Amino acid sequence: MVARKLELMRRYDETAGFYDRRYEDTQRAKYRMITKNLPRGSKRILDLGCGTGMFLEELCAEFVVGVDASPEMLKVAKGRARGVALVRADADALPFADGSFDAVVSVTLLQNMPNPAVTVREVARVLNLGGVTVLTVLKRKYSREELEKWVKQAGMKLIDSGEIEGNEDIFCVAKL
Repeated sequence: MVARKLELMRRYDETAGFYDRRYEDTQRAKYRMITKNLPRGSKRILDLGCGTGMFLEELCAEFVVGVDASPEMLKVAKGRARGVALVRADADALPFADGSFDAVVSVTLLQNMPNPAVTVREVARVLNLGGVTVLTVLKRKYSREELEKWVKQAGMKLIDSGEIEGNEDIFCVAKL
């Protein structure tokens, strides 16, 4: 499991310099869907797997945190997302207390994790009661039913799920 995470971190470190040019259009479509599903008035938002910080620019909250395992991705994010806390961490072992966030977003991260159900449980752990998460995953890797199952197993209530129109991802919106 550790070897897989280290390999992914290495690959993202190598692509950090050109990641946005390659994926910006598809990522922005995901961000629009997520933004529509985030509750207004969220004061503390976590972007799990924030990568280059492209979405951090759009998140409006008193306190926004971006987490990624890749130091090179976080370097790019630091230059872009001023005033945002950036943390290098493993998505399966977040360095935050239980109930720290009103909202957690995670865009196209779960398919990279060795056991996505563990990652989703960690998302639920850092959400406060009533908090909302919006998760996306590549539909060629996992099904909508699998994503919904992980959310329910983590003790969250499913609000909505489906395909992101014209995109490579499926999404899930859930509440703790």
